[in-house]
Amino acid sequence: MYQIIFFILVPFIALLYEGIFRKINARLQNRIGPPIIQPFYDIKKLFTKKKLKSQNDPFFKSSPFLYFISVYALFLFIPLSLISFEYDFVLLVYLTILASAFYVLSGLSSDNPFGIVGSMREMILMVVYEITLVLAVFNFLIKSNILSFAVFNSYLLIFSLPLSSFALMVVSLLEVHITPFDTTEAPTEIMSGSRTEYSGKNLAWMNLSMFMKRLFFIFLVPFLLFGRDLIIILPMSIIFLFIYTFLRATTPRYRVDQAFKIYAIVMFIVLIEFILVLRGIL
Repeated sequence: MYQIIFFILVPFIALLYEGIFRKINARLQNRIGPPIIQPFYDIKKLFTKKKLKSQNDPFFKSSPFLYFISVYALFLFIPLSLISFEYDFVLLVYLTILASAFYVLSGLSSDNPFGIVGSMREMILMVVYEITLVLAVFNFLIKSNILSFAVFNSYLLIFSLPLSSFALMVVSLLEVHITPFDTTEAPTEIMSGSRTEYSGKNLAWMNLSMFMKRLFFIFLVPFLLFGRDLIIILPMSIIFLFIYTFLRATTPRYRVDQAFKIYAIVMFIVLIEFILVLRGIL
């Protein structure tokens, strides 16, 4: 029962974490910052605003909501396993890639140069960071000798799989667009990337999806690194939220070619550990 309640509350928890994220970011920059409930007001206002531009492209209209659905579905598996079956991790990986695909599609269908550039950057980096994410997740499951997240009961795998742990944390920065890997959004360069052309309800779906995706990775990383107990996940999620905020407030942005090279190296590193895990060396 509590899994269903948590799943229903996910959007609200994501907005709460976003409020904490903004408050910490402001304090790190010696500002008071907005109230923690400000994201709730922002999303509410967007849902009541009219769209500034109307396009007939069905992908432009549907991509934000499909992006929201694909991100929301990730919480069926992490952290409480509302549904479970053998090889459910394959569906989780598929949904992660699908969410990124809808994000790319939203920018490409917007006919906005900033949105198109943001989507092109995302597609370039997807080649390396999605493969890295898949390999890292597989390493944790192979090491635990399981086929479903519902029976994941390993603890402190960060020490057994240091390379995959490092890769997972680095990939999460790009997945949720945190500097130095927020290249696909880059507000000072291409405004909001794929979201630039959206307004009203569509922008609300896009922003809410981004907040939920950040929450998902804030749960996924401690889930795999430290264990599935909520007593561990909840405090560690706050710690990772602070880490994300600290990086956002203090680090410069990499160019897309620099980010690609870094993730190519990370992918190669986690591939080595994947081979070692398969051979039983680790």
